[in-house]
Amino acid sequence: MWSDPEAARRVLVESDVPTTPVPVDLTHRAWVSDDWLKALAAAGPAGTSLVSVCAPYRAHYQRELGVDGLVLHDAVAVAEAIWPGLLKCRRLAVDVVCDSTPARGATLIDTRSGYDDAPAGREIDVALDADIDALRDLLLDKLSGRS
Repeated sequence: MWSDPEAARRVLVESDVPTTPVPVDLTHRAWVSDDWLKALAAAGPAGTSLVSVCAPYRAHYQRELGVDGLVLHDAVAVAEAIWPGLLKCRRLAVDVVCDSTPARGATLIDTRSGYDDAPAGREIDVALDADIDALRDLLLDKLSGRS
């Protein structure tokens, strides 16, 4: 969004491609603990390999969020693409700031309903919540090859 808001706006606002943004506010809540990562590593060579490349990311999240774990941003978004309905979505008006102000690249999601002054923008499904524990369990099962 930040590096190419015009492209993001084309996809989210100007096209009719089915799209479900998964905001970072949601993915940050879906971080996995050291115990989760140990369980993944213990599941076999693929899990061990995945966990081994995570060290720099774990260090980053320790500094930034104060958690000993990892945020699985992309895995959460991909999970919704593979299993639609896994995340709790709401149909909302969305726009992307494309001007040269400090807000450039911001995604505007209007959660109000019934307002005449609501911003123009295409209504799309936006992921706002999830059963975080169930999501973590599902990702661990799939990534470890248990199901």
